Amino acid sequence: MAYLVLKNIQISNANAISGMTWGFPAVSHFLGFVHALSRHTERSEFGFSFNSCAIVCNQHQVHAHRENASKPFVFSLTRNPLTQEGKTAPIIEEGRMHLTVSLVIECNGVNRVTDELERAQSDFVKRLAERNKLAGGSITDIGSCYFTDEPHAKLLRRLLPGFILIDRSHYLEQQNKQSNDTNLQNWLDFSALKYQATDISSSEEEHKENLKVQWQRVKSPFEGYLVPIQIGYRKIAPTYAKGDVANARDNNTPVSFVEAIYSVGEWVGSPSRLESMQQALWQHTYRDPFYVCHTQSQLSANVDPINLDDDFLE
Repeated sequence: MAYLVLKNIQISNANAISGMTWGFPAVSHFLGFVHALSRHTERSEFGFSFNSCAIVCNQHQVHAHRENASKPFVFSLTRNPLTQEGKTAPIIEEGRMHLTVSLVIECNGVNRVTDELERAQSDFVKRLAERNKLAGGSITDIGSCYFTDEPHAKLLRRLLPGFILIDRSHYLEQQNKQSNDTNLQNWLDFSALKYQATDISSSEEEHKENLKVQWQRVKSPFEGYLVPIQIGYRKIAPTYAKGDVANARDNNTPVSFVEAIYSVGEWVGSPSRLESMQQALWQHTYRDPFYVCHTQSQLSANVDPINLDDDFLE
């Protein structure tokens, strides 16, 4: 299997908010970027296409700040110009970030007969990528672009330092089976930092008069750097024919109204922890009314999408 590597993509002012989560763009942003590249390469003289992609975060800087460690983060917003009437323009809260990512993209139909042809194809993709936006941000530079068929550990090791985003949807599925809580409550448990007070009084009298406690971190039942992520969308209304919805962005395409679907991911810092490339390659799948993104390993295990919106409808 041949892979295209876009190493050290520097993105300016990318979208840092994904539904109820913030801090990193949604997986669908990256798969949409790959799909846009694939549509151009399929129509080109080279005729190859792209399928799934692995996401490696090399650096990130969210435009947010807080007054002190006990206060929540707030986004650093831009000041808009005055309106035509000379009044202060309303501030629309937007979460932005600078980040550097590397993408490993699965390729179909790439011709690697000669080094010259391979270099021409990689240069063509690099020029295409530099003209596109990624996660709503502008691509300012791409370190390198090349094709490879190396084993996954060696391939990903070349992209370090960085963290690889993998799918842990089965963790949430296991938690839902073991707990009586709702899907939303179990999902929030993965994103919450919990502390528990432990009584450290030396005697019963001290316990009654001057109680002493020590706050300790409550460990998660699952190991790893787990994060809540948005993995797709669920259709909440019938699909309308083209032109039926007023003020749509594209009047030549049918329109569906959707809500976000959330799950759990993990940032992995060591490629040796991955058994195969399928654990890192994200791929979208559509089963009406769900459009979800999972890694190939999770799709082969028939993991069902987790719809947290059912909790709000109860």
